[in-house]
Amino acid sequence: MGKSSSGNTLLGGAQAFETRGGGASTAISTISAGLCLRVVDAQGWGSSEESVPAEEEAELMRAVSLCGPGGPHVVLLVIPLLDFTQPEWRALERRMEILTSTVWRHTMVLFTCGDRLRGSVEEHIRSGGPALQLMVKKCHHRYHVFNNKASIKEKLERRMQEVKRDVKEHKRTLWKKNIKEAGMKSKGGTSDGSQEVEPEQVRALLAKVEKVLQENGGWHFSLHMYRKLEEEWSCREKQLRARLEADVGRRELKMENVKVEVKRRSYEEEEEEEEEDGSDGRREKDESPDFNARIMALCCPDGGQRLASCPIRRLA
Repeated sequence: MGKSSSGNTLLGGAQAFETRGGGASTAISTISAGLCLRVVDAQGWGSSEESVPAEEEAELMRAVSLCGPGGPHVVLLVIPLLDFTQPEWRALERRMEILTSTVWRHTMVLFTCGDRLRGSVEEHIRSGGPALQLMVKKCHHRYHVFNNKASIKEKLERRMQEVKRDVKEHKRTLWKKNIKEAGMKSKGGTSDGSQEVEPEQVRALLAKVEKVLQENGGWHFSLHMYRKLEEEWSCREKQLRARLEADVGRRELKMENVKVEVKRRSYEEEEEEEEEDGSDGRREKDESPDFNARIMALCCPDGGQRLASCPIRRLA
């Protein structure tokens, strides 16, 4: 809503872009505020949240190519100053993903319907809900407001001034002609040197665009370059993840070996303790009087009568 009208405002108010919508992406070059601009009016986006149709993706890529071999310096997300819902944010995010996540570094929100704004744009963002706030955050809090109706009004006023200037100039020409025919010298006069001045809202937007360029080191958004960088980053991330997983695997294996060794030593210590306890028990049994008595009873059941037949007795 207001996308093509915003393009016309950037182009000085001329009806360069068709405002009825539905047309293919178009590009127009001009000089505005002393800058050479190439404005691309991309085809409107759909509302699908889950996926982007192939035709729409192809048209988006064509719009990027219309910016020239370098690509766009700034991408303007044209959003009306109305309610911005979560489904609208998801649909927008799906389409921005086609341009890779780095496109947000070159993106600015351009709010339209500025005539409906009550209060400041900051108040509108604070009260606009999480979807709007997230979008502004993704754009690094870069935004601007356009009042396209005011631009049309200014254009009409400038046109009226041009008509008045032309009429005045025509009258002056006729007056000079009459003076010449009468043989009189004209003492001259000051010509109307007024020039068409760009609207303040356009100059303010272009100043913000220049700031975005400075923040990005003067680099434009190159989809090919950023996709190549993303592939390299993804490859490095996979390599790093593989190294980390290998390190974690080795650490886990080492920990398992340590646990096994601790259990083995603990088992051996328990066995040694059991053996020591068993040896002490046998020694106590050997030294106890009851055990000796049982031996004596076993060897000498008849007491002194059998001592003569005891081998120990005979040896004695």
